Amino acid sequence: MPSRTLPPPARYFLVRDTPLRMEAGLLRHGTDLGNGPADALFFQLDDQLERYRAAKRAIPVSRHALLARDAEERRIQAAALDWLRATLAREHPTLLLELGQDAAHAGLTALVELVQEDLVVLRRLPDGGSAAIAVLVSSPSGWRPERIHGASFGTIHGPVPDFAKHPQAERSMVDAMVERGPYVRFVWTVSADDALDHHPEEGHRAPWRVDEPGFLRVERQTTVPLPGLGAAIFLIRVYLYAFTDLSAEQRATLARALEAMPPHVAAYKGIADVTPVVLEVLHRA
Repeated sequence: MPSRTLPPPARYFLVRDTPLRMEAGLLRHGTDLGNGPADALFFQLDDQLERYRAAKRAIPVSRHALLARDAEERRIQAAALDWLRATLAREHPTLLLELGQDAAHAGLTALVELVQEDLVVLRRLPDGGSAAIAVLVSSPSGWRPERIHGASFGTIHGPVPDFAKHPQAERSMVDAMVERGPYVRFVWTVSADDALDHHPEEGHRAPWRVDEPGFLRVERQTTVPLPGLGAAIFLIRVYLYAFTDLSAEQRATLARALEAMPPHVAAYKGIADVTPVVLEVLHRA
């Protein structure tokens, strides 16, 4: 699929100039956020497609996991594959043709490598717990995908400030993902580079400098329920917007949001010590 035939990336600016809390913030998937039909797609292909694919090819295989420890996990993996195949066929009918004769036998890994989204499959366990049984994440925003293989929803989000800290809150969020939706939510941060892979050790993370560009990094996170199996698919797509491509009003809103950000949230995002530099870069954009 030649990149020249694809549209530019969707634009998402959901920054608010109020103290940021790490909340669920679930919206119904398909909510119009200014991108027209693209907002209704699970998989958005744009003119950056080949860059995302190249980044995925560069990822160590140790980051990824497909757990099939019992018959139920194998059933869930098969259902996730069926959903992925059917959704790609509906949204992008020519995409699977790229696999040629292998298309009919392609697994989750091969299909996820075709798109710009990453994928996690979460299983709800009979005891009320949960486990990530598929982890195909190539563009983490400062975390380690290899550490969540088989981990619970609570463990995965343990480092996130204010997010589902009580066991009942964790169960409620897992139930919402498994039984309801699909939903979409957004999280954002800022970075000194436009690298997709921000793994803490293996990825790229440029230092902030006042004479270098800055970027708004947005994640579109989509949940897809598999209620009959007590599981959910979780899609993650990273978008990067140069500060210079934001409007003056958006840069002003982002600056106020950074100034209002609680210290513990800024520390989690890794910008607590560099916020003055980030603000200077914003003002210079």
